[in-house]
Amino acid sequence: MAELNTIVPVVIYLSLSFLAALWARKQSQKTSDSHGFIEEYFIGGRSMGGFVLAMSIIASYTSASSFVGGPGVAYKLGLSWVLLAMIQVPTTFLTLGVLGKRFAIMARKTRSVTLTDFLRAR
Repeated sequence: MAELNTIVPVVIYLSLSFLAALWARKQSQKTSDSHGFIEEYFIGGRSMGGFVLAMSIIASYTSASSFVGGPGVAYKLGLSWVLLAMIQVPTTFLTLGVLGKRFAIMARKTRSVTLTDFLRAR
């Protein structure tokens, strides 16, 4: 009986995941246009704005630094390191504000997806 209580939720979860994948595949085939798979997968067909980019940067910074490495370094080096680390967030927004728009315009012109594609096209 205990095995059945474990197997049934796993089978239901896998079935729902499979159905969601099939639905997403049909939706992507309906809306696909001239964008290639790489551009669609990695950058969402260039349809997301700056707000989504900012939120993804904040989420990445929060999970990587704040929960994984930050507390250990703060414990080892002291609270002064936390003040030094706090400058990373405004620096990121300043960099995106100054350079982000120009990079986005040039990346659209060259159809670059990664920084390597961008540098190769220049």
